[in-house]
Amino acid sequence: MSALLEVSANAFQLLAFRRGLVSLVAPVSGLYPAVTVLLARVVLSERMGRSQVVGLAIALAGLVLIAVG
Repeated sequence: MSALLEVSANAFQLLAFRRGLVSLVAPVSGLYPAVTVLLARVVLSERMGRSQVVGLAIALAGLVLIAVG
């Protein structure tokens, strides 16, 4: 099952690189660790440290700035 998800993720990433702006797709795909942190918070009810919250906020702000500008 995980191999199927991995292949699907790679296929969608390749499709995004081909159809979208690389300047938007690359930073978004580079934030996969942030998704892991958020999933751990939602699914496992893990606590987020102050540095994790600040890091996620900065990453989100950076994505917004890239998308706008």
